[in-house]
Amino acid sequence: MNVESKAVIMALKETWHRIDNLYDFYAKSAGVNFPTLLVLDLMGESGGSYTQKEICEKMDLPKQFINSIITSLWKQGYVRLVEAQDRRNKVIHITDEGKEYKASVFKPLEEAEATAWESFTPEEIANYASTTKKYAAAFEAALKRHQGK
Repeated sequence: MNVESKAVIMALKETWHRIDNLYDFYAKSAGVNFPTLLVLDLMGESGGSYTQKEICEKMDLPKQFINSIITSLWKQGYVRLVEAQDRRNKVIHITDEGKEYKASVFKPLEEAEATAWESFTPEEIANYASTTKKYAAAFEAALKRHQGK
């Protein structure tokens, strides 16, 4: 890899870190931590029913960490826990209060995201999405190859 490529990659890493920090800053200003914000976002998708194992797999976070987030959301009435068929797992459902809470937390964030995306053309957005997806797949494959060595 040449020096110019390394500089571009470093700039990208700094940008990704900056974006993560912006989400973290927003989460704190909304009264939640960043991982809780991510769980709320996930719970609002596709009906909001997941097992703890599914959440751990989707977010790639430890079971104990996700358990503490779910317990906190449960105590606040934002999720309910329903015993699954195998009884070893509970299915986590977002409640109506949880949906309202999620909407209140995410409305300003989604508005800011929409405003930011308005500064891009549809072609730029499509290029960014496809390039980022391609990078993620290539990076995952490279990590698997290097871990296998």
